[in-house]
Amino acid sequence: MTIKKFIRYLTSLGLAIALFILIAAYSIIGTVLPQGLQREFYIESYNSFGNIILAMQFDRVYSSWIFRVLLGVFIVNLVGCTIKILPSQLARLKEEYFPQPKADGDSYSLEQGEDEALKDQLKKQRYRITETDTGYRASKRRIGSIGSSVTHLGIIIIVLGSFLGNMFAEEGFFNLVPGDIKPFPEYGFSLRLDDFYLGFRENNTVEQYYSEVSVLSPEGGELKEKLWVNKPLKVQSLNFYQTSYGWASRLYIKDSTGEVLESRLLRSGESHFYQPSHITIYLYGYYPDFNITSQGEPLTMSEKENNPHYAVVLYQFNNHIGSYILEPGQTIDMDGYSISFNDSVLYTGLTYRKDFGYFFVLAGSLAMLLGLILSFYLYPRFILVENGRVSPITRQNSWGFSYQVRRMLKQITGREVS
Repeated sequence: MTIKKFIRYLTSLGLAIALFILIAAYSIIGTVLPQGLQREFYIESYNSFGNIILAMQFDRVYSSWIFRVLLGVFIVNLVGCTIKILPSQLARLKEEYFPQPKADGDSYSLEQGEDEALKDQLKKQRYRITETDTGYRASKRRIGSIGSSVTHLGIIIIVLGSFLGNMFAEEGFFNLVPGDIKPFPEYGFSLRLDDFYLGFRENNTVEQYYSEVSVLSPEGGELKEKLWVNKPLKVQSLNFYQTSYGWASRLYIKDSTGEVLESRLLRSGESHFYQPSHITIYLYGYYPDFNITSQGEPLTMSEKENNPHYAVVLYQFNNHIGSYILEPGQTIDMDGYSISFNDSVLYTGLTYRKDFGYFFVLAGSLAMLLGLILSFYLYPRFILVENGRVSPITRQNSWGFSYQVRRMLKQITGREVS
């Protein structure tokens, strides 16, 4: 492939459509799949597809190199397309440019003297009149010729903002249980989770999840806020998004007298190593509304704590000891001590992001709006009057423009024109 052919392909409409579809597909994946979680979550939740998700970086779509390459090529494509069409559009702004009517285009006849009345009416409507040997030409709103280029410019600004935002944005993810505090010392505040709870539908499925937080300042001030999936929280230049939730269960290891030897919170899929006995306690899962499948697998019917149980696996010196289904407070007794899970608490998963791409999106959206107005409202209008015939000429909304001219001629002549 020669350089010219490559450049022609790089700036082609076909490539633009293909890139747009790929970017849209990646964006849909990034919306459907939880983003920014640990590798184990995707492997455990999506089985064989987990490795594909990680390999294709679907776990962090908007900061993946694949998405960035797509955006980069799309920007080049849009810039190239705009450069190709801009010279011809600029040429249409000049007064000497006047398109010829199509052979099958609309044309209306005038009687003697009516062309001058039409000229007066066109001047009142701010048409620019240019005399010719056989009549005159009228033009209006030539600026609309660059509407598509201005629209392209708006898209370029938005995509460029997304590209730069993905390259230089600051983002992260963290979990909190009620009472936990996440400091952001470089911004001069901390975030404390006061409460986290779920909203349920009538069929007990989760409809929404809510985090009630306090924004703490070093001076002791507190600002109470509430966020949920579709309502992020903005503190200074950081945006916080509600992205996930889960259960954290309290593990207790006690001696024969009931004294707590160790206690810690475990999430489903996490383990704790108890050094004195070389025991690994693996919390396979917490099931707030416990049931058993026909294959003997544990599951939860809902996220309501109607029948809470724990699935626990024990290992000693890397050897499997046993698997257990426990009720809250039920113990596994061995070697003079007991293992139990007494309670569980919901935790929230929050994503934070600092992205200066907002200003690009705002500027690009304004440019796109201007381009659409130029293209579909302030589109160029040309009227050719010669040899007793009137020909309306436009590339956009030709039927509507012809109707406007026909109605204007009826008002001038007092009759239907043809």
